[in-house]
Amino acid sequence: MISKPKTSVNGSSNLPSTATPSKLIEKKIETSLDSTKFEHGWEAIGTHLIRNISAPQVPGEKVKVAAFDLDGTLITTKSGVKFSKGPTDWKWWGNSLAKVPEAISKLCNSGYLIVIFTNQGAVVVNNNSKSYGNLKTKLNLVYAELSKFNVKSVYVYASPKKPSKGPTSSEEQHKLMRKPEIGMWQDLESVLTDQGKAIDYKQSFFVGDAAGRKQDFSDSDLKFAENAKIDFKTPEEFFND
Repeated sequence: MISKPKTSVNGSSNLPSTATPSKLIEKKIETSLDSTKFEHGWEAIGTHLIRNISAPQVPGEKVKVAAFDLDGTLITTKSGVKFSKGPTDWKWWGNSLAKVPEAISKLCNSGYLIVIFTNQGAVVVNNNSKSYGNLKTKLNLVYAELSKFNVKSVYVYASPKKPSKGPTSSEEQHKLMRKPEIGMWQDLESVLTDQGKAIDYKQSFFVGDAAGRKQDFSDSDLKFAENAKIDFKTPEEFFND
């Protein structure tokens, strides 16, 4: 388990420095792409982070975070294959059409901030990238379905693949954003700090399917929760509880 990240005077998390200043990298990327901001609040930070935090501020000074992995946790493929065939090839996890969105709605009604943290190793931040457009389309569809269950606020963090050419963020910046590292969590904490809020660690948790079990491809979700110092559950434990 790693220690909780140190914070600066203004409360934001201090990520390790990289060889190239992040502001310079982001400026280079901004001039090389048509735009770094997208419809429905989508935003690319360098090439190392995709996020959507356009939802209104959450109430209260202490924020309970209910965090979830995406693929294999909130959703699975409709086609039954491991990797999605397109942005519409998804369904809610499990055998029930309503169990997942009903659980998310219940959390919202209990005052939780819903956050998705997802590694997207096949997605590259580039306006001409089909994979990037598909990811945004899929998540917009997921949110649209959640909205039908009166879910009004969802934050999304995605860790994309480092592009092979063009201006890019550093290797270290990409690594820090990929679970089990907690760069995405630190960014969330910084955003909430800017809103004058703090995370309620005792009541926050993360649900993910990469738990180091025999059938799992890794333990990155479990380690992410441990590194962030929050409770962890598998989707089976959480949604079937």
